[in-house]
Amino acid sequence: MNKDVKNRGIELLGRVMACPPPKDNYFGYMAIARLAARQDLDKANEELRHVAGWFDRPHPQGRHIRGEPDFASIKLALALAAFDGELLESSTREAIRRFFTKFDFSSIYKSENHLLLFLASRLIAARIFPEDSFEAFGKTGRELVRDDTEKIKQFINYRIRRGWGEFDSPCYLVPDVESLSLLYRFAENPLLRKLAQMSLDVLFADIAQETLNTMYGGAHGRIYPPMALDHAHAGDFYSLQYLYFGNVGLEQVTGCVMAALLSGYDVPESIRALACLPVNEELIILERKHLHNTEDILPGHPLFGSIYKYTCKSADYIAGCVMKQDSYPRGHAGAGYAGHQQHNWDVTLNGGSTRSRIFTHHPGDFNEHNYWTGDLCCNCGEFFQNRSAVLAFYDIPAEQPFQLIHAYLPENEFERVEEENGIIFAATRSAAAALILPNGYEWTRQGEWADRELTSPGAINGAICEAASLNANFTFEDFKLEIFSNSRSFDKTQKCISYNSKRCGRLRLGKNGLRELDGKQIEFNYPLYQSKYINSEWDSGITRITVPGFPPLIYNVKELQ
Repeated sequence: MNKDVKNRGIELLGRVMACPPPKDNYFGYMAIARLAARQDLDKANEELRHVAGWFDRPHPQGRHIRGEPDFASIKLALALAAFDGELLESSTREAIRRFFTKFDFSSIYKSENHLLLFLASRLIAARIFPEDSFEAFGKTGRELVRDDTEKIKQFINYRIRRGWGEFDSPCYLVPDVESLSLLYRFAENPLLRKLAQMSLDVLFADIAQETLNTMYGGAHGRIYPPMALDHAHAGDFYSLQYLYFGNVGLEQVTGCVMAALLSGYDVPESIRALACLPVNEELIILERKHLHNTEDILPGHPLFGSIYKYTCKSADYIAGCVMKQDSYPRGHAGAGYAGHQQHNWDVTLNGGSTRSRIFTHHPGDFNEHNYWTGDLCCNCGEFFQNRSAVLAFYDIPAEQPFQLIHAYLPENEFERVEEENGIIFAATRSAAAALILPNGYEWTRQGEWADRELTSPGAINGAICEAASLNANFTFEDFKLEIFSNSRSFDKTQKCISYNSKRCGRLRLGKNGLRELDGKQIEFNYPLYQSKYINSEWDSGITRITVPGFPPLIYNVKELQ
């Protein structure tokens, strides 16, 4: 492990011990931290015994008791693997053994992070209790080690070849990293450990190329409103950047992925360099990620389909969108999951704060379809991008409670915000963006979203946003004049929005898959990754990472089969 990473790990653990416990400490987070720091060991054991009694009392938040037992099981498995025979009291060990052998600790939620948490924690527990009967599953630990090793190998293999379904989620990449880190350190099977390392390397390279000044930009699958509104609210994701990239200040970190801290894993030096590499020219990143869905429990029930993602990154902004999302098969039970907590487009300007960002969204019912993220069961948005220009088109069904869209544009987070000719201009010291809402708009001036939200009425709706760098030769006023000169149209009858940008070309977006650039329909034959730094053909299992000044990294999952 790199010396700097090791030292940051020590500092990170100290930060964790100094901060107030997180609200979800009922999963055992602080108990692991106390054991790792060799502090308050009696309290740590007491906390772990409490976590191990998960099924003996109601859910701490009143939810279904099998909603997130796997978030507890991964901590209990880590405690067993890292501290058994040293810091765990015998009563704690017995309580954890009971949790794993007496109960079904799989989640009722079937998204990919839950599956991996469950399988990884069961594998480690089964390895430690090989002769015990795991009653809920009808097998001994030894049998489960054999079965789960193969299941996880197939699962990771599939994800390396097709990407993560909860794509680029600063929230749900954390349990993925937690599970992979546990496997990297404590799985006995050498091929499984190598697969875990390979998956971590590629995942962090993907994060590195889409991060600008600590901000993980562009479109994301499965995030929550705090993360959509502020890059700094990415929770434990910031701790991973601090630990492996060193691009985040320790004062910005409030939590930690304890499995990563204890794993001994470190990213290759070239990937660390990629996260901090100066951006001297516009970087275009094309990606194709596996279509996420709740019924897809790989490798048992593979579902084919993809999300096609476009990201444009410069030194001064990062913009990205979901260009296309395949439909689910007719009648598929997971179809309602499409767009769940999904952040479909975003433009973030550098030179301001972590909240200097702009996006539009169709607000839902405030339950599963949150006010600022996701589109569960509506899926009424289409998006299209070339370089730094993004178009959005909405066709909102009549039964939806909100016949409008809204935009996030926090006035106080930009150095300048001006409105002219129906266009909102926002600028930091190094970049500017223009937001156009063809149906008109109204600022929210009262309540929780005052001075941060604009609403635009109408079931047929749209948005245009373009960003550009500012410098001595291209000022904010120059940018405004350029945007004024770009023609645009919004045809509600034909359900089409068009924008002619001097720097980004002529874009047209509409229903039935219309996405034209300079008069030509775009074909979405994207590979898994295509950029200056990361390249991988779809389903090939071969990923090449090339960073200037370093030998190329070539990962071939076929070599591990």
